[in-house]
Amino acid sequence: MGKAKALITGFVFGGVVTAASVLITTPKPGKELIADAKDKSDDIKEGFAKLKNDFNDLSTQVKQLSAEGKEIFQEVAADLKRSISSYQEDIEPNLSRLKEDVEEMQKTLDTVKEEVNSPASK
Repeated sequence: MGKAKALITGFVFGGVVTAASVLITTPKPGKELIADAKDKSDDIKEGFAKLKNDFNDLSTQVKQLSAEGKEIFQEVAADLKRSISSYQEDIEPNLSRLKEDVEEMQKTLDTVKEEVNSPASK
């Protein structure tokens, strides 16, 4: 926000300096010069009002976008959690069966070791 304030201050100061130099160097009569200065002043005020409006609109849009982004992020996170949960449910029977198969293989290996190491096989 500091840069925007400095920029606006620069525009205002530049406008004042320009207006003063125009007043000093212009060969117009006083009334005409004052009318021109008033017109320029009105133009500057309108410009600042438009700038303020645009800034407010931008601020509103950023807030809205932020809220929508947060909502979308929450939806994606919920979908991801559901997907992971579903995946875990899908693989649970296979995982259990794999564990049983590994245990069965271990028992078979133990049995084979015992038969190989038994005195009857020697």
